[in-house]
Amino acid sequence: MNIIFRDLGLIKYERFLEIQEKLTPLKQNIVLFATHYPVFTVGINEKEKFPNAVPVKRGGSITYFDEGTLMVYFIFSVKSPPNFFKKIRKVLDMFFKEFALPIKYDKTKPGYYIQNRKIASLGFSYTDGRSNHGISIHINPDLKTFNTIRPCNLSNIKATSLYNEGVDISIEESKNILKEIITEVFNETQSQSSGI
Repeated sequence: MNIIFRDLGLIKYERFLEIQEKLTPLKQNIVLFATHYPVFTVGINEKEKFPNAVPVKRGGSITYFDEGTLMVYFIFSVKSPPNFFKKIRKVLDMFFKEFALPIKYDKTKPGYYIQNRKIASLGFSYTDGRSNHGISIHINPDLKTFNTIRPCNLSNIKATSLYNEGVDISIEESKNILKEIITEVFNETQSQSSGI
């Protein structure tokens, strides 16, 4: 099955949730790229702790997205969530190898870090063999707003970004790199669509 890449552009988070719900039953492997207007979201298990955040059916705690956060959503048919997650990690490993930064995955608090500075998050849910949600990569978000919370409710962790760490790369450039990597990792034929 081909991977279909769709670029949602800048979109309200709630609108993305509606689109994801419509696409999930289609049985296609779909990658959605998006950026969002500023929003705090929280995994459904911790929604009582953060009443002002948008509750989401995914793992993880509170986080922040805005126009400088590249969202990569995977609506895939998944037989083995652990194997699927390994491929997602490989995608991020390959992406971050493009930059001369000591970015590492920490399985004890899932995400990518430079020391105690978080630069990417992962959060998925699986229903009836289909994945929802995905990864967020901090390209150049508003770190002042982001750091009004503890990213993913973790102690002694601050958010950082590629820009903050000295990497000048745009959202568009990042999408192009990720398209190639995702296609390679999942060993699929790429097809593109800009609409929904």
